[in-house]
Amino acid sequence: MGELKFAHPNRKTIGLNGRFLVAQRTGVQRSAYQLFRTVIDQGTQFNFVLFTGESEIFAPEWQRPNVQLVTSPLSQRTVLRNHYWEQVELPRLAKKYKVDLLHSPANLAPIAFRGKSIVNIHDLCFLVQPAWFSFSFRSIYRWLVPQVARNSSLVVTNSNYSKNDILSLLKLNIEKIRLTYWSVDPIFHQFRKSYDARDDRIIFVGSLEPRKNLRGLLKGFSIFKQRNPGCKTRLTVVGCENPLFADAGISTAEVGNDVEFLGYISDRELAELFGSSKALVYPSFYEGFGFPPLEAMAAGTPVVTSQTSSLPEVVGDAALLVDPFSPLDIAEKIETALKPEVAIQLIEKGYNQVQRFSWYQVGEHMLSIYSEILAQDS
Repeated sequence: MGELKFAHPNRKTIGLNGRFLVAQRTGVQRSAYQLFRTVIDQGTQFNFVLFTGESEIFAPEWQRPNVQLVTSPLSQRTVLRNHYWEQVELPRLAKKYKVDLLHSPANLAPIAFRGKSIVNIHDLCFLVQPAWFSFSFRSIYRWLVPQVARNSSLVVTNSNYSKNDILSLLKLNIEKIRLTYWSVDPIFHQFRKSYDARDDRIIFVGSLEPRKNLRGLLKGFSIFKQRNPGCKTRLTVVGCENPLFADAGISTAEVGNDVEFLGYISDRELAELFGSSKALVYPSFYEGFGFPPLEAMAAGTPVVTSQTSSLPEVVGDAALLVDPFSPLDIAEKIETALKPEVAIQLIEKGYNQVQRFSWYQVGEHMLSIYSEILAQDS
């Protein structure tokens, strides 16, 4: 691609690191995607150059008069090639196309880039519990992320819990960190059913990795069924294995006929599933933010989640909090959440809680951060 041509060439140009767009879309990638859509829609005072894979060239969300794409042969299958592109080729491209600020929203950024830059660091789980990740993943991230944080003009994170981890583990100055909470896609508000019309089902959503504690949930669900022998409630598991993470150690042969595994589904399918389920049970050990509880609340679904990491901060008093290390506590909280009088209260509290989170506010905050960094002397 040759010289970029914008309708308003004198505006400041924001470079967007879109490497994540070719990766499997889990929580980090979904939030980064919503973030870029939001700042592009609201940031009409800027020009944007999206550096990404060739698969995105015709995506309608990037077809804006103030957005131009610079594409490279990246794909989900070429992980090492994608790392090389981000560290070696992206800094050259950012310099070639004269971006005034480079924004990397998915934990990593090119450490050789010497211009103004922002990076979103979602959590430091790979430092806190490295055994939960593959050897290659934790090796790359433990080496790169601290350097990325030091080299960036500003680090943005998504919860006070993650902010405190960054301060303590990466030893950054507090003035270099900004906090902005994520929100949920509006699609999760669209499929709410009355509680009485919902299926007799609870759901779990997340990658099949040790951190998400699916093994603990399966043990808790088994106890719940033993304590309620006539209960017809089923457990639906949504999520896939990911080679970046350690094996969750789940064998479908170990679970009964009242547990089903759906694998990966679209956001629309997930929203419909939330809207027809009696509860989300999400006993994760560690989250930097954790989308599923808020998505469930948006769909009017009661939530049971962990009393650990950022989750209490995100759900407030709108969920039942559980000890993720106790299958018995998980079983008891499932029982409680399925009581109609409790469920109705959780639905109302969840609706009020999710109103506190807005992608519009996220966009406004991020655009103000752009302006703050651009106003600083180089």
